[in-house]
Amino acid sequence: MSISSVHEAHLLMQYISDAVGSIRDPDELFRTVTDKLRLVFEFDSVVIITFDKERRYSNVIFEMLRFQVPESLERKKRPIAGSWIEPHMADSKVSVFNIKELLDRYPADYPVPHVLYDAGMRQVVFSPLRTGGKVIGFLNFVTKEEKNWSESDKELLATLSSPIAVAVSNTLAYEELRLREAQTVMQLAVNNALLTIKDRNRMLLAVCEQIDKLVPCTFLGIRVMGDDGRFRLYDNFMREGGSGFFPVSSAEKLAISDVEEIAKESFSLIANPGCYGGEAFLHLCTTYRILALAREKFGVCSLITLPLWDTPGSRAGLIISDTSRSFDEHDQATVSLIVPQLSLALQNYLAFEEIDELRRKLEGERTCLIEEIKAGHNFEEIIGNSAPLTTVLHRVSQVGPTDATVLIQGETGSGKELFARALHNLSNRRQRALIKINCATLPGTLIESELFGHEKGSFTGAIEKRIGKFELAEGGTVFLDEIGELPLELQAKLLRVLQERELERLGGKTVIKVDVRVIAATNRDLAKEVAEGRFREDLYFRLNVFPLSIPSLSERREDIPMLAAHFVAKFSREFGKPLRMFKESDMQRLAAREWKGNIRELAHLVEQAVIVSEGPSLDFSTILSLPEPSVERPIPAEGKTMHDFELDIALMEKELILDALERSNGRVSGTGGAAERLAMHPKTLYSRIEKLHIQKRYH
Repeated sequence: MSISSVHEAHLLMQYISDAVGSIRDPDELFRTVTDKLRLVFEFDSVVIITFDKERRYSNVIFEMLRFQVPESLERKKRPIAGSWIEPHMADSKVSVFNIKELLDRYPADYPVPHVLYDAGMRQVVFSPLRTGGKVIGFLNFVTKEEKNWSESDKELLATLSSPIAVAVSNTLAYEELRLREAQTVMQLAVNNALLTIKDRNRMLLAVCEQIDKLVPCTFLGIRVMGDDGRFRLYDNFMREGGSGFFPVSSAEKLAISDVEEIAKESFSLIANPGCYGGEAFLHLCTTYRILALAREKFGVCSLITLPLWDTPGSRAGLIISDTSRSFDEHDQATVSLIVPQLSLALQNYLAFEEIDELRRKLEGERTCLIEEIKAGHNFEEIIGNSAPLTTVLHRVSQVGPTDATVLIQGETGSGKELFARALHNLSNRRQRALIKINCATLPGTLIESELFGHEKGSFTGAIEKRIGKFELAEGGTVFLDEIGELPLELQAKLLRVLQERELERLGGKTVIKVDVRVIAATNRDLAKEVAEGRFREDLYFRLNVFPLSIPSLSERREDIPMLAAHFVAKFSREFGKPLRMFKESDMQRLAAREWKGNIRELAHLVEQAVIVSEGPSLDFSTILSLPEPSVERPIPAEGKTMHDFELDIALMEKELILDALERSNGRVSGTGGAAERLAMHPKTLYSRIEKLHIQKRYH
């Protein structure tokens, strides 16, 4: 149908041009223009489509339809290749088509002609929208009846399409500008979340919300897998209803137990980034079980996968899916904008997490060590008051606060390590670590690396740099136990550390300054070792700055009752056993025994007695054959009489009772009372308390 005059055509052209210049809202503009076009042309419905920059997809930007459109045909981007639009991309004239004739030309996998025909539509008109010398889209009329379009009608529609093309071009430019601004806002918001939110879950939830504003989605997943095939991160976030995103568990949501195994199967998707929807997504579901489960349970219908990084040690990727629409390459490109920021933030997070874990581990080890020193190996736990022990403790108190090198000499089991810990705990270095190295237990080939460290590749098997014990003890103390076992070739290097306070790692070229105090211990006669050429004389003199000779247990027999009582209390607490008394005859045998293993031997023997004893007193009968005291040889050492030993035993008994009362809050009888702890009848215990003149309050 044509207008009656050129003048009216000019007026309509002017009206459309004015509308394009004055109406800013695209939908309102195109609706206004469509209403005016109905005055000129007969049509049932109108659609305006545009192309992307690469001219690979068409997109509906406006439609006014008088028929129901199936969900599959709602506004969305569609590939141009193979569509009925493709042959007309360069057209300059209006084209008119019979829809029925198009059905055979376009199979069912391109549904547009079929849907239109099923809706009763029979004719479609394509009017190219040209600007800048190229077609940017089409104005399409759809009608139920076939109309005759004269050349003058086509020319008029082409003429009227020119200002519409300008409006469409402006709309596309505005939309692109709006999208870029939105993308910039998204990048800034994501960057702000990554920089300011320290909690990983909260940080990623903020990322989900920002992505969802531009690329509406239902699910976001972060996957980081180590070279060992185990996930370092497996975070899932899902949008439920209108409540935003929440952290979710795949195992719970999908109701499967082997989620990690089937998730590993799908990890290869990250190495092949892409956008999957429609048939492509359905094909993925046949390959990856977890996708098939998500599709079945939640209706997931499309997927975007993007790699975050692929470096030695780990690979990572981002997975986004939706239940209502198919993603396209534009969506993938939009999400890609935040990949660099997200990758850097997550890598930093994992690195800091690993560093923090190592720091906590080291601090924990250090704390445990310090607590061990303070609680289990402090100065007070060197038990005894004999003259030889008092003498050596006085020397410990003299040299402990200094940085002097100390050489501890004593028999095996005499407590050399305990004295080393006491020296460290008395020094200004007590807040730093005491690092123990047993020179007798390390293979000769490893001692140098253990002491001084090594560089990567310095020898076969040195696959990474190792920090030596001297460096680890920086600011603290190194305890070299069994120093007499140190090979001669390493004695010179140790001498350099003692003299110059510096070392070089094995295979290294850098001199490293160290600030450590050295305490050495040996059960050998080092002076004799020097004379026989097995120990360097200069090192011996450097170590022997302050010699400390630990008396054997045989030299301090009067300390045996006190030590024995201490070990009974200690092992009873450790094993949850009641405190039991020594028989007087057993204590005499202990005092008379030759202690070749010194205090360690005494501790082991008492430990066994605590374990096997079941009666009211300790039972040594089945442990070792203890020698009976000899009549000819006086049992007490240092001229002690039997009365003295009886006083020691009474003192020990008094300490055990006081300890039991302390642990039972002063209660004697009843459950948890001191009598129960000591495996005694309450009347007997009351009698002993009275006899020993214990004044501690009890009930």
